[in-house]
Amino acid sequence: MIGDVRGMGLMQGLELVKDRETKEPAPQAVARVMEETKRQKVLIGKGGLYGNVIRTGMMLNSTTDHVDELIRALDASFAALGA
Repeated sequence: MIGDVRGMGLMQGLELVKDRETKEPAPQAVARVMEETKRQKVLIGKGGLYGNVIRTGMMLNSTTDHVDELIRALDASFAALGA
């Protein structure tokens, strides 16, 4: 589902695709991940020309605990997509 990961510094983007070969955008998956992370009280952004890129922009004063919380929320969200 993850077709590409890119970014600089604390701003990272995960491009979600339906097929890694064709790189067909998966904006519906981004919407579902955003809803699931929001349920876990973690907010992420959406971007990209097709709305299929998850944006994570950690604040400069973020701690490793904040990063761990984001990763746990994303992991649970992707697991929920697979169910």
